[in-house]
Amino acid sequence: MTCTRLPMLLVMAATLVGMARADDGADGPRSRPITEVLRQPLPPEDLTYAERDGLIVVAGPTFEYLVDPTTGMVARLRAARDGRDVVRLDGPARLVVGPYDTAAPGAVGETTAASRDAGRIILTTTGAMASSLAGDALPYSLTSTFYNDGVVVSEFTLRPTRDAAVAEIRHEAKATGAFRHHLHKTRDSDGMDSPWGALPEAGGSATFSTLTSCLQVFGPKAGLAIFTDRGATRATEGLDTAAARVERREGDEATVALAQHVVHEWPSPDGFRLKAGEPFTFRVGMSVVPNRPPHPRRPDLRMFAWIGDAKNPYPTDAEIHDVARLGFTLFQMHRLGTPGEPRPPADELDRVIKTVHEAGMLFIWTVNADLMYARAPGVKATRDRGEWPLWEGFNYGGRYTDAMDAYCDMLATCLASPNGLADYRVACNERMLDRYDVDGMYIDDNLAYANCKLQAEHGHPEKDYDCLIELHEMSWRRRRSLLARRPHAVLIDHCARATVLPVICDFDAHLYGEGYTFSSPEDYWARYGSLRGMDAQGCLWPGDSEPDRNATEIAYNYDLLTGGGQYMYIDWRFYPDKFPYATGVDKDEIRFVRAYNLAQYGFGMHESRPYYFAESADLFGTDAPGSYATIYRNETWGDHLVVLANMNAEAVEATLTFRSPERLGLRPGGTYAVLDVNEGKCRRVGGDELLERGIAGGRVPGGGLKLFHLRRVHEDAPRHLWGGKRISERWDPGAKSLTLELQGPPGSERSVLIAAGEGPIGEVRVDGAPAAFQLDAPARVVHGKVRFGPAPVRVEVFASPAGRGGPPEGPVPPEDLPAR
Repeated sequence: MTCTRLPMLLVMAATLVGMARADDGADGPRSRPITEVLRQPLPPEDLTYAERDGLIVVAGPTFEYLVDPTTGMVARLRAARDGRDVVRLDGPARLVVGPYDTAAPGAVGETTAASRDAGRIILTTTGAMASSLAGDALPYSLTSTFYNDGVVVSEFTLRPTRDAAVAEIRHEAKATGAFRHHLHKTRDSDGMDSPWGALPEAGGSATFSTLTSCLQVFGPKAGLAIFTDRGATRATEGLDTAAARVERREGDEATVALAQHVVHEWPSPDGFRLKAGEPFTFRVGMSVVPNRPPHPRRPDLRMFAWIGDAKNPYPTDAEIHDVARLGFTLFQMHRLGTPGEPRPPADELDRVIKTVHEAGMLFIWTVNADLMYARAPGVKATRDRGEWPLWEGFNYGGRYTDAMDAYCDMLATCLASPNGLADYRVACNERMLDRYDVDGMYIDDNLAYANCKLQAEHGHPEKDYDCLIELHEMSWRRRRSLLARRPHAVLIDHCARATVLPVICDFDAHLYGEGYTFSSPEDYWARYGSLRGMDAQGCLWPGDSEPDRNATEIAYNYDLLTGGGQYMYIDWRFYPDKFPYATGVDKDEIRFVRAYNLAQYGFGMHESRPYYFAESADLFGTDAPGSYATIYRNETWGDHLVVLANMNAEAVEATLTFRSPERLGLRPGGTYAVLDVNEGKCRRVGGDELLERGIAGGRVPGGGLKLFHLRRVHEDAPRHLWGGKRISERWDPGAKSLTLELQGPPGSERSVLIAAGEGPIGEVRVDGAPAAFQLDAPARVVHGKVRFGPAPVRVEVFASPAGRGGPPEGPVPPEDLPAR
């Protein structure tokens, strides 16, 4: 079958990303400031409906479902990345009900489109499953809701015309894709303890005999999940209720048959029975990633959270600028109140948002997936009417308070947002967007809990129910509402260890490292690298009161080895004297935050391609046990940033060697400037020597890292090396002058390093005024401090007339990092 729309959308997305990365003008490459990239609208996420070759086609931005109109079942599915299928179904999905099977010959039915919205398409089917017994059939109705986030939820109602003992109701789908691991969530847990691991070898299976909610296979490029709301509603102990059976593994691909049981018993006259005239309803579903085109801002979504306390609920302007000068791009207010109803003094919020935007950041409002402020007008009205059980939840015992902030008085609500609660939540969000210039939302505790005690009042299908399907619906509605008013909106969730696809697929970033220590980079990549499959950003929480957490220094190892921009920070750690609530604050940790955030800011992660340690053994390697490397190539400028990390407790001497340098964009010949960013030492190396000998990293501290910057330089002219984000660079050979546009966080001051050409440097000007630069003669680097403002600064470097004068000599200063 030919598909034309999906590749065209992928090309469109690639074009948008390219536009964000560079604008090649007549004077050479030009980068877009990160402040612009952050506000670039997201690529389209709409669905389309078509009928082709006897099938119904529901196509999203990166995926398409093809539906058999006779059965209403998904007949084919594919999801693509970079023009290549990374998920595809091997045959139709099936529903097996005892002797009845949607895939059996003789099925009859008809499917119509009940709704064809851009965000959601609903198909309804009336049909009958054929049986292995001649002349027998099982009537059913089916409503399938396809979402533009790659999720489909199918509600089956079986309508038996005679009594029948049914030992099995099974939903299954077999797919081939870039899968490496599996995960299984039960419907009586929140998913934090979901068993997961590497896929078995071909012929092997991962089987489960518990209550089942979601079963998924995933990897850094793709993922597929099946789920149900009534998994193992009847099951014999010891029989499988969910299984992932691996049929083939070849290279990056695996063919896996996924199955979940609503019913699985030994055949018995006393077993589960369908009764004539009594409908039996349950839901099954699928979730596929990639589910949307990537946005270039992802690795630059560095988030700071303001928690505050009763005395200091709002930050001062100076504190907001302090945060921006650390290189953060998202400013989250964690306890702001009900969306649209900010906490007192409410007039402060306009000032805060204005300052956040002036500082070049986006403003993020926090809500909880289940908690709501007791002061919320809708909550108070519902309680006053005596109708609180319609919304009531039971997380945190039903109520959450915090001793250091009396305003933080929140009531638990049901995760399913039943009985009009979902509408109220959306209405609050829309009021917030109408009143305030908010750029996105952070959803705390976005976990499919199973603690609701009000099955009848909330319409839950089972007593033990995790509300997964309704939680997804709420997240989808929130995303649609936000993007309708803020096309650049950012949605972040706190999923912790529960990386369950249909729960988290509507978010652009995920907080998963809340105070937990990770065992190794390999383990971290295997579990959380899967978020790359949905092109989402990660967030590493620094910890507040948790005793078990990663220290800031080693957290940046995980961050920079796996994509960058993940280490978030909080006011309780930034201002420990003002907020004495966090534990284990190291007085030096802010220096790591500043150094490594600004290194990423200056290199331009949003326009760079990563070569991850876990995927690049054929490209490069390190010689010291316990050392790792990841390399980033700036696709606009051709620079490279080398991350050399040491996961050992003790320091090691480490060298990085190149194995396929041409695939990294490194070329033989010519000259490279190799800058040790940590130590401020720069040397020039011939391209042949660099590719042959690699980079001698020297001593890498225990639990720490070193950064190296590589740029190909030319002897005929100076070139910018480091410090500030390079926006443009132009050499005028007639005037013998270099003109740079550099961007940095407003109010920040950084050392700008310029590689000298063969001629002597004369004067350096910053925004037209003479600047105090120095010459590191052995390194042939001119350097000086530059203070950045809201707009990029203009740095001009002039050749010395007749070789006289020029900057005074002085060494390049090292990065401000603690001695280790």
